[in-house]
Amino acid sequence: MNNLAEPIQNPAIDRTKSDFLLAVLEGLSEQPRSLPCKYFYDARGSQLFEQICQLPEYYITRTELALLADIGQQVAEQVGEGVSIVEPGAGAGQKVQVLLQALLHPRKFIPLEISLQALESSTRELQKKFPRLEVIPHQGDFTDQKDLTKLPLVTEDDDRRLVFFPGSTIGNFTRDEAIKVLGNLAVLAGSTGWVLVGVDLLKDRQRLLAAYNDSQGITADFNKNLLLRINTELGGDFDLEKGFVHQASFNEPASRIEMHLQSLCDQQVSVAGRQFSFCQGETIHTENSHKYSQAMFSEMAGLAGLDVCQSWTDQNQDFALFLLVPSSR
Repeated sequence: MNNLAEPIQNPAIDRTKSDFLLAVLEGLSEQPRSLPCKYFYDARGSQLFEQICQLPEYYITRTELALLADIGQQVAEQVGEGVSIVEPGAGAGQKVQVLLQALLHPRKFIPLEISLQALESSTRELQKKFPRLEVIPHQGDFTDQKDLTKLPLVTEDDDRRLVFFPGSTIGNFTRDEAIKVLGNLAVLAGSTGWVLVGVDLLKDRQRLLAAYNDSQGITADFNKNLLLRINTELGGDFDLEKGFVHQASFNEPASRIEMHLQSLCDQQVSVAGRQFSFCQGETIHTENSHKYSQAMFSEMAGLAGLDVCQSWTDQNQDFALFLLVPSSR
């Protein structure tokens, strides 16, 4: 059944805007400068990312979807009947639909998503496709402890939970941050639950670079949309046409793709009345996307208190799905 009695938990707009402003001012005041990638996903950013997922160079989404379809029955056999699914950072909800089709009578689905537009859209779509499924959407940030603490209140009556974390989102975090996120996912799963994580694997560097420097320039628009959002919501005056250019490179020692916005000239930029000076060539670091070997990821999971129950890769070993359980089980 659809749970329309449970409203989306929508924090005050003032809090959302103030958090965004604080993060931007702090990030632009640092050296080197940075902006949190979680703010990519306003309505336009979410639409652009969906376009990225369809690009020929961007193998991640189609590979993970195909892998989910292949191994869904095996996941269902592991977790059993009547499990509840929790998805932090749910996005458009495309991948969870493949998982829901494979699971045996899933009890409820609890998405947590920072973008209210994406959350409302995906909730409507899921309720159409799975009318017997109880959907309890929550707006929030899975990296924010204040928002994470709301979810156990919803799931505390569920003995068996599957926390779904696809898309290699774990790769957006540094090693220490990723271990902390995995630990948070373990808490959400509970002592009798599971965590299913999508992980992009190390591969030919040119293929990696092509995936983040697509020929149509959609990824560049996605990256620069963060500056458009700052202009629109925070009174910024970034020059979107001639001021900054998208840049993506592979950092070999850190085993990650890095996305930056590079200043094309010496310039002054204002955000909410604060002035920031940029030199030509200076960059704003907007996203990391770490790439792992299976051994690297298994080690991180272990440090977060999770053991690998089972793992799967596609035929080309481009992408992996890890089913994790608490080490204490």
